[in-house]
Amino acid sequence: MKKQTWNWIIILLFAGALIGSLFMADKPQNIWKALVAAKPAFLWGAVLCMVGYWLFESIALYLMANRMNQKLSFAESVKTSMVGQLFNCITPFASGGQPIQAYRLKQCGIPVGKASCILLAKFIVYQVILTVYSLVLILLRFSFFVSEVSRFEYLVLLGFGVNCLVVLMLIGIGFFPRTSRKALYGLTRLLSKIHLVKNEAEMRAKVDKEMDEFYETFRELKTNLKMLLAPCLITVLQLTVFFTVPYCICLALGVANPQYLTIISAAAFVLMISSFIPLPGGSGGAEGGFYLLFSMFFPTAGLVAITIVLWRVMTFYLPIVVGFVFSKLKVSKGKRISLAK
Repeated sequence: MKKQTWNWIIILLFAGALIGSLFMADKPQNIWKALVAAKPAFLWGAVLCMVGYWLFESIALYLMANRMNQKLSFAESVKTSMVGQLFNCITPFASGGQPIQAYRLKQCGIPVGKASCILLAKFIVYQVILTVYSLVLILLRFSFFVSEVSRFEYLVLLGFGVNCLVVLMLIGIGFFPRTSRKALYGLTRLLSKIHLVKNEAEMRAKVDKEMDEFYETFRELKTNLKMLLAPCLITVLQLTVFFTVPYCICLALGVANPQYLTIISAAAFVLMISSFIPLPGGSGGAEGGFYLLFSMFFPTAGLVAITIVLWRVMTFYLPIVVGFVFSKLKVSKGKRISLAK
């Protein structure tokens, strides 16, 4: 609970800093004038893009679960996805999303081992598609960004290197069961020594049971990789609508002839860079990366600051609010997920 409190404090501090940056970037009257002149239709378009992002996330989870022979209604898929969005935003490295989703899927009647396999397969698909998607965009717009952004090539190498490492680690969990099992045994032993686990033998038995279920489901997945095709296509659409959010904001603020491909390329690079900042929501890295790659599109620092604020509201603070509402909805067995856990 104390760690979660610190996460909320960090989020609120960065929210205050974000708003404060507006008034440091330009005069209040200029900021107000720009906001009043913003075109509401495009701002609503950005909101609809976020709704589309959540729906595609839910569809991918629904397809993945049901193709692995686990019954999950689309309504429960939406609820589980949105609770995951909340915990992804409020925990470093988005580390809290999958555990809380596995907990919720268990409440829906899916065993933890199978739920973990579903979520791992879905996350592998997401990371692979993000990496390939960004690679294609880099190949298309590399020369432009190299000419406009100092040392852009180093940022690309860093982003791709970390993404590829994460993908290999995730795949390794599925293909190296002995190593994964030993790692969990070691974690169990450590938790027992610091008195967070009362009965080590009992916990190891639970680990074995869940691991057996996990690898049983993973073996089924390996023999039928075609089931991943639809989730891959859905993830492409999901990322596309997410990267379209800053494009809509640019249109709302009157950026002259923004190039769609260039804007979504910049958005993809920002996501790659900020995903591995060890703070909730990649705070600091997300705003800094956005400023680095998007400032070239705006004539004044004030407009850049407004764009960053609107983008973070849409892609970070809105999911927190909506996810919090969904966290209060009952699951199929009538239980609630407590934010205090």
